[in-house]
Amino acid sequence: MTNWNDLVGQLAILQREVAERLDEPDLSAAPNPPATEHDIAAAEQRLGVSFDAVYRDFLRVCDGWTRFGTVHLFGARELGIGETWRRGSAFAEVYFATAASGSLIVPKGYRRVLVGKTAAPQRFITMLFPTRPPRGANACWDCMSGTDLCYPGFDIWAEEEAAAISYALHEEIADRRLVH
Repeated sequence: MTNWNDLVGQLAILQREVAERLDEPDLSAAPNPPATEHDIAAAEQRLGVSFDAVYRDFLRVCDGWTRFGTVHLFGARELGIGETWRRGSAFAEVYFATAASGSLIVPKGYRRVLVGKTAAPQRFITMLFPTRPPRGANACWDCMSGTDLCYPGFDIWAEEEAAAISYALHEEIADRRLVH
């Protein structure tokens, strides 16, 4: 089980330290404060879904993060209503209708929800949530240009993404040392 406090805290510290060391503040942005139960319930209501326990736990620690590496993770207060979310969601729906692999079919009783995106190249993170209780299993898809990676849950995606971000940040420091 993912310890969201550790994952979010360690990545936030690493991103801040690297941004300071490289004098590039754009590499870092603090995660948002936790979502309230009201925020989470309102997002579920707007979207017509039931979040799973893993995603709820993430939102209780970090209600979105504009800089999870290069991914903007949407918070409960943005899901279903924010302009950035709406534009990203519209793009994702076009992608799923035209370019997605066949493995991205949404089973009956579930809805696909955009939970994260990047600016360029267009990459987005979507999840499957049941449209009515009881809460069921979900999947998390990381999609970009026809490369669709499926994860058994948001926690698995987040752990792998955090590891990749950490590796990339350490490589950036190493590359800068070689240049100087």
